[in-house]
Amino acid sequence: MSKTPSSGSILLRRAARRRLGLLLPGIITMSLWQVCEALVPVAIGIVVDVAIIPLSVPALIVSIVGIGLLFTVLSLGYRFGARFCNSAREHEAHALRVEITHAALTSANLPPDRASGEVLSIASADADTAAQSFAQAGRGIASVLGMITAAVFLLIADPVTGLVVLIAVPIGLIIVALPGRSVSAKANAQLEAVARAGRSASDLMHGLRVIKAMGGEPWAVGRYRHTSDEAANAGIATGERTGRLAGLGALVMSLVLAIVLIVAGLRLIDGQLSVGALIGILGMTAFLTEPMRALAEIVGLFAQSHGAAQRISQLLTDIDGAGAAPTTAPAATIDIDDEKISVRGWAAGEGRTVDFTTQFGSLTAIVVEQAETETALITALAGHARSTGLGQMLVSPHTVDLFEGTIRSNITMILGAGDAPVAPEVLTASGVDELLGLVDTGLDHRIQELGGNLSGGQRQRVALARALHADPQVLVLHEPTTAVDAVTEARIADRVQDLRSSRGNAATIILTSSPAFLAAADSVVFVPDTGPVLSGKHAELLAAAGASAEAYRNAVTR
Repeated sequence: MSKTPSSGSILLRRAARRRLGLLLPGIITMSLWQVCEALVPVAIGIVVDVAIIPLSVPALIVSIVGIGLLFTVLSLGYRFGARFCNSAREHEAHALRVEITHAALTSANLPPDRASGEVLSIASADADTAAQSFAQAGRGIASVLGMITAAVFLLIADPVTGLVVLIAVPIGLIIVALPGRSVSAKANAQLEAVARAGRSASDLMHGLRVIKAMGGEPWAVGRYRHTSDEAANAGIATGERTGRLAGLGALVMSLVLAIVLIVAGLRLIDGQLSVGALIGILGMTAFLTEPMRALAEIVGLFAQSHGAAQRISQLLTDIDGAGAAPTTAPAATIDIDDEKISVRGWAAGEGRTVDFTTQFGSLTAIVVEQAETETALITALAGHARSTGLGQMLVSPHTVDLFEGTIRSNITMILGAGDAPVAPEVLTASGVDELLGLVDTGLDHRIQELGGNLSGGQRQRVALARALHADPQVLVLHEPTTAVDAVTEARIADRVQDLRSSRGNAATIILTSSPAFLAAADSVVFVPDTGPVLSGKHAELLAAAGASAEAYRNAVTR
């Protein structure tokens, strides 16, 4: 696995290395285009000296053919050079989006200050901005080579004019490059403001139902307008700084050209230049406007790319740190063999640890009084699930995430699910069969973004069906039916127990305080805040004596 880039510069260098196969031919062909374009005024000057002034028809024919070939190479060089460089940009932007998305999806915990809206903004806007440098790389190098070609010609045609170009152009480029850091800082601030706006929009959309129920639309609008205005102001600041850089480049370019023209004019007056040489120098001077303008623009674009790359690198570093192995002892050790799943050393507060075993073909319910203790177990199970793969273990969280699509696609998690089958027993066990009876199109019923057109209980049923459809060897559920009515919940609990126990080599663990699931469970493990841990059948724990049993009865009473 490649090391996470620690800075924007390292990320861009890594990107350049993996796009060499496209960048090198792009740079070569773009350079060929720019050099040929630089040679156009030279060729015209030569035609004037060898064909037009001597009135030589054969020389004129040869000159026309030569210029035709020059323009052919020029045109094809730009065509294929731009294609290679743009291809490098698109491939790298896609690779960065995939890398960011993969890191966010596979991280143990996304850093708390990185909301999904911000990650989306970085994976889209920042990835595109960082990759735009590759579309400009060929043009930038080609511009430099074109300017070198121009300087060499000017040195040959007239050494004095050539020296002026060799001295004035580098000075002009340095002046243009100096504000680059300022542009990068402004671009970075703009991208951060856009990310904050995305994060705000994501938060508001997740809580849209609550906001509307409480009449909080004016507050929500004001909050988003504030973050949106910040992003707009940051964009204006970036545009202003970029515009100043472009203006500075135009000013410097004009001064350099003015100096060259003055020197060339003086040399002409002294009679030290031929007509063809004068035409070539004037044409070459006019040509210099394009690469110099391009370099002025490219400096600003590269500054923006560096700012975006820095943000991507920081996000990947944050995610990598969040997903890194903990330096302290794990909250629990998970072992799965041919007959059971064993949890050992589950940290349960006050220096206590809990061990329990769930045999394949059985369902174990876990009741925990302390939220931190429950979180420690879920984290340990989720970490083991990520390391072993979906086929062995699946941890289904309490939070329901549905996606725009159909009921079928949200259960099967297959893009363009079409007629992907869903077992009837899965629909029955999860209670989705009742939901299908309320809609006309069955499994192909459309679900809006975030499941906005379903109730909380309906969303939980679809999420439970998704977990049951995956059919892992070990299924871990966390309060899967809190939004479902008691009668339906009891029916779901019995059917889930029947479905999972029918698969002899599968185990099910449910973290819940639901009496329906506790009654259906083959065994219950109760971890109180203090006192001994209890285990046994639900009815046995309800009838037991002692402080822990009393705490259990209080925990499971609704």
